[in-house]
Amino acid sequence: MKKVYFILSLLVVGGAANAQQIGMFSHYFYKPMVYNPAFTGVSDGTNAMIISRSQWTDFKNSPQLNVFSLDGNLMENKVGVGLNIISDRKGLSNRIGGNVFYSYRLNINEDMYLRFGVSAGVFDQSIDYTKAQVENSADPTLFGSVEHKTTFDGNAGLLFGWKGLEFGAAVPQLIGNKVNYVDNENVRAYYSQARHYMGSLKYKFFINKEKGISIAPLGLVRFIPNTPFQYDGNINFDWQDKFWIGATYKSDYAVGANVGFCVHKQFYVGYSYDFIIGSIANYAGKSNELMVNFKFGKNKKQEEPVAKAKVEEQKALENAAYVKRMDSLQTQLAESNKKMQELADKLEQQAKAQAQAPVNPSNTAVAGNQNATVTEGNPNRKSEDGVLFVTKKKDRI
Repeated sequence: MKKVYFILSLLVVGGAANAQQIGMFSHYFYKPMVYNPAFTGVSDGTNAMIISRSQWTDFKNSPQLNVFSLDGNLMENKVGVGLNIISDRKGLSNRIGGNVFYSYRLNINEDMYLRFGVSAGVFDQSIDYTKAQVENSADPTLFGSVEHKTTFDGNAGLLFGWKGLEFGAAVPQLIGNKVNYVDNENVRAYYSQARHYMGSLKYKFFINKEKGISIAPLGLVRFIPNTPFQYDGNINFDWQDKFWIGATYKSDYAVGANVGFCVHKQFYVGYSYDFIIGSIANYAGKSNELMVNFKFGKNKKQEEPVAKAKVEEQKALENAAYVKRMDSLQTQLAESNKKMQELADKLEQQAKAQAQAPVNPSNTAVAGNQNATVTEGNPNRKSEDGVLFVTKKKDRI
């Protein structure tokens, strides 16, 4: 059999080193739904995102990945729905298609929850043999055109959340299809869609919660049967979802840096660059990725602090009004007590003055005189404090 040389040899079946078939993303920290369907609708509002990644640009027919995704949540974030469209080209291989996503959130308690997710889709898997470099183009074992096969795709995932902790597990290409290509002469080739086993762990630390400043370390692992184990380590600094900067280490492949910011209100742009390491670094070229995201509807992450601040402000106003009313009542009560005390003192003084007033002899009954009239007080006499004594006449003795 004549020798067949492909420009990128193993690149046909691997989107990255170590034969990873699903696309390698740098912005999975921003949109983990691309790997795990359980993250569908986990963020606020409705998100429309585009990712465009170029890898190993100095190679001809180097990997080029483009993704469009749209997702949101329903029923107070209990249900997430979404879709994506993918174009993933690697050397002679090209995969175009899309998936629909569904996730469901099960609350364990106020701070803890589980989220289950699945996705299903259809892809056109093609291999363009016209791009192959061969010694003899008349070799009958070669395909002479582009071969297409339609395959079904299925993915499943799980997300456990507790406060700032997120643990995810997913199995992309769950079905594990084997794509067979057969030409008119019954010459066969095939492409196997291997199951990928992935896990992620993330924890968000708030440096300053009031200002929305946080740091989030994230670990991602990938395992594909009969291939080396892969892992990524990522750490991101974020300020109120308006600006972020981070760094990534991708095992035996690259060290990456990423930055992103809010351009205007709910429009976000992110960029990442991979510094290739290892023997391939001298001739692989650049690997970079551009992300654009737009959020529709209300952004709860930004509104909740505002709403909370308004509630706190309203409570403060109500408390101030209550304190003011209480102070006013206490002042009125003190004034009433003062007046009552003054009145009591005055009555006491009057009583003492009346008790100490001298007896007028002219008002005393004449002994032995049966015609005498006994009177009390004098109509024309007043006490020292101005109180008038009332004269009362009594019956004759």
